[in-house]
Amino acid sequence: MSQLLKLALWTCISSVGVSGCNGSDLLGVAADTQPTLDQADAVLQNDEGVPVTGNSVGPEGYSRVKMGERQFPLKSALGDIWGTDGDHYSVDFTITNGKFLVSPTEIDGVTHNLLVPVEASATIYVELYSPGDAFSFGTYSFSPFGSGGGVLAGNAYFDSAYVGIDLNESGDIESNENLRIIGGTFEFDGGVPDIELRFSVTLENGQSAEGYYTGLFDFADRI
Repeated sequence: MSQLLKLALWTCISSVGVSGCNGSDLLGVAADTQPTLDQADAVLQNDEGVPVTGNSVGPEGYSRVKMGERQFPLKSALGDIWGTDGDHYSVDFTITNGKFLVSPTEIDGVTHNLLVPVEASATIYVELYSPGDAFSFGTYSFSPFGSGGGVLAGNAYFDSAYVGIDLNESGDIESNENLRIIGGTFEFDGGVPDIELRFSVTLENGQSAEGYYTGLFDFADRI
């Protein structure tokens, strides 16, 4: 992505609270903008000397997800903007250390060319719902109720979410390696362009996962 396009994106989403960029769609923009290591089996060290497995370095060397004793770097984040959904504004986030591939996907009878992560050892996906008619940075807590007929009006929450880890080290994440999130929080701090995202969640298998991401967030307007 060119510096000019990054600046235009940052200016747009900062001025409207991530409520769309005049109908723009960043679908054709490659999200793989961070440096990578050529060695697929590289073992990195974090700032505490703990091994971090993966094949790419996260932005500033700090972005990562930890599940149990295993840690993986994160390097790309994509926000799919779906807009108003009842009392909330919907944005889906995908954070990964892989690449994004265009995949035609049918949703409610409409085909969308979504960007999906491939060649990844770690991926986090979360559907966030911000109260009101624009996306706001703050803390989003898990809710099992979904839109709940307005029961969550005024509250920032997420429902459908998972952490995917390449447990068998095949070079990609299979569907059975996506672990559903059943509790926890996603917390945004700062503002455009210096957004920071922290998360601490409970997975369906009883394990915990936590992580941090700072770097470029790409946004694609699906409205």
